[in-house]
Amino acid sequence: MEKRNFNILIACIILGMSVFWLSLYSFTVLDIDPLQNIKNIFGDEDDIVVTIKGNVVEEFELRLSDIKSDEYQQILNKKFHIVNAIGREYDVFYTGVSLWSILDIENLLNPDSSTFLFIGGDGYYAESSLPLSLAENNTEQVILAYEQGGQPIYFDGPVMSVVDHVLIPDKANTHYSVNYLKTILIQ
Repeated sequence: MEKRNFNILIACIILGMSVFWLSLYSFTVLDIDPLQNIKNIFGDEDDIVVTIKGNVVEEFELRLSDIKSDEYQQILNKKFHIVNAIGREYDVFYTGVSLWSILDIENLLNPDSSTFLFIGGDGYYAESSLPLSLAENNTEQVILAYEQGGQPIYFDGPVMSVVDHVLIPDKANTHYSVNYLKTILIQ
């Protein structure tokens, strides 16, 4: 009985240490904020909500007020066709800013930048990177949305990425709809 209790104790210690180190890795290396969802509900428009980093000229931070400003191409109440992983199809109206307009106006891209990846504050990231040419050639169909159906995105945001299914017909585009969008990684 004592040996069994000892083995359980050792297993608990190992499990606890694993959770600690994986959490530390998530917070430091992956830049995941465990309180992001709470901050999004109570945050204001001057809080930094999205960071563009990776293979860029310089890291760029966006506030919600920046994303909503007329400095960038605004996409107002546009219908996006959505297909989820099990094949369910539906249409949703989003308001947001064109990803390409931000990258272009701020001149963020290096000559060898080729793809982008959306990463959420909760650690979720799109299943694969998408080519930058997709955002460049379809400025109104790759957006950072801040409204859904005319209402602010509180519980999935304040900002989420949206890619119209027309651009990636062979994939479920819900994989690229990243809630609590925190980082756009340019590669």
